[in-house]
Amino acid sequence: MKTLRIGILGDFNEANPTHLATNYGLQHAAAALDIKVETSWLATDEAHDLAGFDALFCSPGSPYRSLEGALNGIRFARENKVPLIGTCGGFQHIILEYARSVMHVEDAAHAETDPYAATSA
Repeated sequence: MKTLRIGILGDFNEANPTHLATNYGLQHAAAALDIKVETSWLATDEAHDLAGFDALFCSPGSPYRSLEGALNGIRFARENKVPLIGTCGGFQHIILEYARSVMHVEDAAHAETDPYAATSA
């Protein structure tokens, strides 16, 4: 049985219940599908080789240590057709990356980090 490798874009904090729920949820889904899954948390303020992952998950728990690091991972998934999902702040960052990169809304910002931005997601 092949192991599905999922990279989790986010800054893991064991005291954050949404991070623990992310881990448990992915393991639960894998068990229900009778597949093996290997997850790796990918800190947003570090460089990562994303090519070896079968899918990426943009985690809840923003703001991230590096907004650009999170957006770079999301952009990699979009440009390389890597399956990507995000929950809570992770989903908001997916929308932000799309607004900036595809819709060319250069001043698009995240309301959590820039609540007074002219264009916020």
